[in-house]
Amino acid sequence: MQVFDFDNTIYHGESTFDFAMFIIKRKKSLLKYAPGIMRLLIKYKRCKMNAVEFQNELEKFTGPFLQNKEFIKKSVQDFWQKNRKKLNPNMLAKIKKEDVILTCSPSFLIKEIEPDLNTQNIVATEIDIEKGKIYFLNFGKNKVKVFQEKFPKKKIQTVYTDSYNDKALMDVAKNVYLIKKGKCTKIK
Repeated sequence: MQVFDFDNTIYHGESTFDFAMFIIKRKKSLLKYAPGIMRLLIKYKRCKMNAVEFQNELEKFTGPFLQNKEFIKKSVQDFWQKNRKKLNPNMLAKIKKEDVILTCSPSFLIKEIEPDLNTQNIVATEIDIEKGKIYFLNFGKNKVKVFQEKFPKKKIQTVYTDSYNDKALMDVAKNVYLIKKGKCTKIK
């Protein structure tokens, strides 16, 4: 079974960050959160935080950004209308029906493009939009844990990811491909 990360692997960029910036452009009152979001993105990309720290920092933004459910729903549709072109066709071609996508991006964002992803085996971060609280962060070791819970009899043959934040997944996979700027390099 193959496992795929989403951001910077299937999608060119960080979809949650791109979505946050998309929302800020539509709702200028959220601009004050941009510096904090940038700091969080830098720490995340540098693998400088564990899952608990990441969740605590992320929840500072989820409440203000998700206050209006209808606005978010429409924004997700508009976001993908604009950004669907950032899906990597080479990676999409590798995904089979039985494969799994494990992403830290929120499920409400990924659900919109599920038909484009060639599999229904998608596990994402779960956020209570009403409360702005994260009740499952699909990050780090949580990815291995949720994989083992949802697919108890399956082994990971190959992982495609852009980040050492997925080291726990890399450790249990037979093969690992690191994706950098769309280029796929075998590292294990």
